[in-house]
This record gives sequence, structure tokens and C-alpha cells, in this order.
Amino acid sequence: MRVTAYVIHTRPFQEGKVMLDLFSFEMGLLRGVYRLPKKGIRVLPSPFVRYDVELKGRSELKTISLIEPLHKPIRIEGIHLYASLYIHELLSRLITSAIPIADLFTLYEWLLQSVEKSVPVAPLLRRFEVGLFQELGMPIDMAYTGSGEDVLASQMYRFDFKLGLRPFLGDKPKQLPVMFVEGRVAIGYMAGEWSNKDVLLMSKELHRKWLDYLLSGKKIEARKLLPNAPYNDDRLYGVPRFSVKKGDV
Repeated sequence: MRVTAYVIHTRPFQEGKVMLDLFSFEMGLLRGVYRLPKKGIRVLPSPFVRYDVELKGRSELKTISLIEPLHKPIRIEGIHLYASLYIHELLSRLITSAIPIADLFTLYEWLLQSVEKSVPVAPLLRRFEVGLFQELGMPIDMAYTGSGEDVLASQMYRFDFKLGLRPFLGDKPKQLPVMFVEGRVAIGYMAGEWSNKDVLLMSKELHRKWLDYLLSGKKIEARKLLPNAPYNDDRLYGVPRFSVKKGDV
């Protein structure tokens, strides 16, 4: 089997061998064992390089018989490097092995091209996370209320993962929601308005909680490398509340 892939994780396997997690165009996440060259400089396959890879074997863990770079490594530094490692961890932990996900692969390449140009990190991560949730079959739907009604820009809603958006009428709910969201912020989120600071602030908190839910509360280690200030803005009954701030309209 021959695929086009990026190395998203490397770890020692046996003497002279390493295990590679590969994110491929043709088959999504693949894992294989690669024997390092016996002669010359033993250079590990690098991240941020598109490789031509040949794999052998019928089991889930393949043998990598060939791995050749198709271009020079993309140079990524600082916060953009940490953001890329965060994305690699999400892919390694959430993507099912050997399932084609060409759209997410294309989105990943867009992400690499963007971080190489030092595009602001937060909008890139939120856009990629949205694509990841869609590929997992677990998208966040704020296009309509849980009962199928159109979202009204001026209405405040409470949001739950299972029930979606429900109008908030002012009384304290018996069970507190994940967050309170003004309709225009929810509409902006579904439109992908990542340059809108209200949408971006809400989506950061929303995606953090959604990932915790998908991973059953297990920690994402790469988060430690990224700015990790807790939400410290508007709250209602102790729950984050997101609305368009005065002057943002």
C-alpha cells in the first residue's frame, strides 16, 4: 500500500526502529514501524513534511518499507509550533485508523501553510477543530434550536451538548447549561466568523468543553504549551455567558 502522509508522532520501538503515526490522504491515521538506516546519518522522519510512504502488512501496525520526502520541511516556530503539536495530538487520539478523510487532510495542509506564514493562531485552531468535529460525526450545531426553530439574533439561549440551543427566558434553570449564548454570536459561529472576537471567545470555551467531552475528561498534554488563561469574563449563575459587547455591533 502506498500513501501520501505526514508524520504526526514518533516514538522508539525496538533497537534501530521507530514507530510512526502517519496522517495520510488516502487512509487517514496509520501506524507503522520504520527501520532506521544502518549506514550514514540516522535522521528521523520529520513532521511538517509530506512523504511518499509504502507500507506492508495486514495488521493494524504496518511495516514502513519506504518513506521519501516530497518537499523540504515547513519551518514552524514558537506558538505556531505548539499549535501544530496540539493538532497532532488531537489527530492521534481522535481519528479512527485506516478510514479515508481527504477533506480533513486538505484542511490540515491549509493549516500548515497558514502557520508557516504566522497567521494568528486562535482562528486557525478553531477552524480546524470544526472540521475535525465534522469528520468525527460529532459537529456542534448552533444553526437551529434543539426543537428545530431558527435562531434569533437578539435572543439569549442556553446551550447543552445533548439538547443544543434552547431559549433562555430569565429564570434560573434547574440544570445549568454548558453556557449561555446570544443568538447573533451563535449565528456568527455557524458562519465561521473567526475574525469576530465575540465568536472567537465563545468558540474557544465551547471547543475546550467539547473536546473534554469527546475524550471523557482525559487531558490534552499539548494544551500546556498554549496560552491557557481560564475564562474570566461575563457569567450568569456561574456559567459563561457570551453576547456581543457594546461597540462590537
